[in-house]
Amino acid sequence: MMVKVWQQARGIGIAGALLFSTSIQAQSDRFADVVITTLPLQDSVFMLTGAGGNMVASAGPDGLLLVDDQFAPLADRIEAALIALPEPATLSERPLKYVINTHHHGDHTGGNRHFAGRGAILLARESARVRLLDAAPTPDTPLPVITYSDGIKIYFNGDRLQLLGLAGHTDGDTAVFFEQANVLHAGDLFFKGRFPYIDVDSGGSVGAYMASQARMLDLIDDETRVVPGHGPVADKHDLAASYRMIAATRAAVAADVKAGRSLSDIQARGVAAAYRSLAWAFITEERWLQILYRDVLEHGAGD
Repeated sequence: MMVKVWQQARGIGIAGALLFSTSIQAQSDRFADVVITTLPLQDSVFMLTGAGGNMVASAGPDGLLLVDDQFAPLADRIEAALIALPEPATLSERPLKYVINTHHHGDHTGGNRHFAGRGAILLARESARVRLLDAAPTPDTPLPVITYSDGIKIYFNGDRLQLLGLAGHTDGDTAVFFEQANVLHAGDLFFKGRFPYIDVDSGGSVGAYMASQARMLDLIDDETRVVPGHGPVADKHDLAASYRMIAATRAAVAADVKAGRSLSDIQARGVAAAYRSLAWAFITEERWLQILYRDVLEHGAGD
């Protein structure tokens, strides 16, 4: 009997190992064809895309700075793209000094371990650090060592960067404004051409999201290049259109809630025709209306 139990346990162990191995292989295959592309924005500032949140890099005499770093399996490819920026050099000759996390989600922070291991200093809003700490898989997981609440400024490569402490997507968002280059990385406080994802379970809310967008709109001008968390490079007009869409759909849901309509009734009617094209795989029209409905119930029609 003991032999049989041991054989069963051994079989379970082997099966578990195979499942783990398959999971790792699947994760690797998921990113097998991802290519990191680079788009010059202005001066020494570049937009990098691959899989996950958009990145922005500053490259110049002070070294390199990176806003967000996507998924962990892409870190080597992101590093290669940084080295290939104008005035190419190895990272030892032109080090990556800072990585700014716009929030804690893994598609924006997955490369933290790799780049912190290369000597980069991680920065994030204090509440984002708390979220990263809560999710840390091991005690040695690198965490932001410089944090802030309202914001902080960095002088780097002839520019002044405003790191704005915001909220709405989560309770620990950051937008990064390169003043001289006139480039804004909005993080996931802006999804171009899509319904946004508001992570209410991580402290996000529709009212805070709109307030953050309004603050960014006040900061920039018609010439600003706006990098959304997801989607192609945008401008102030695109960000304003996102704000108006959220305001309009939220007002419609608030009116429906006041009239006593249920979520299923609201979803059956849907959003206005002008906004139906904004649905995507993760935030469908039905899910966006659910987010708005929950937010109105929890926060009311105002904030």
